[in-house]
Amino acid sequence: MQNINSLWALAAALCSMFLTGCASNGSDQEAEFSRDIMVTYTLNNGEGWKKVNAGLEGWGDGVADFTLVNEQANVQIKKLASQLWHIQLKRPLYLVEDMKYEITVEASATEPSEVAFSVQENGDDYTTYFQRTEMLGVESKHYHYEFVMPQDEKKAVFAIMFGEGQPGVSYKLSDIKFNSSY
Repeated sequence: MQNINSLWALAAALCSMFLTGCASNGSDQEAEFSRDIMVTYTLNNGEGWKKVNAGLEGWGDGVADFTLVNEQANVQIKKLASQLWHIQLKRPLYLVEDMKYEITVEASATEPSEVAFSVQENGDDYTTYFQRTEMLGVESKHYHYEFVMPQDEKKAVFAIMFGEGQPGVSYKLSDIKFNSSY
């Protein structure tokens, strides 16, 4: 019995050393990914997504209520924003040069209202790699976009921006998907 406990302790120590060595080198190697990695992101009940309300965060205006449940996002505008990006739902990404990416979403609004789908650098110059603005109607419509990344970007975000919405407008989005493809 003592030999089995010793083996478990040795195995745990080796695993711990391996994981510590992999995770603590402090270099850019942590953010390097193979070009062959395929990604698919969905709403996943909001896990990994950030709700941006600039009016509540102290750096702008615009406020909305967000509900992210059962692969559906409901966004109701409470206070008008002066900039498109003051109300958004965003997800961090690592994007690879020359990789093709697809965005799909089913969307509508309680009255005709603009929404923007954007992929950009999250900080520094906020370089935009892809952006489309759509006028949503009251009937749900399927949107599909494709783009090829011109360079690697380890600090990217996929953002859905609602800053043009009027107070009282509600947006409904479902089947949100961001994925890489060949």
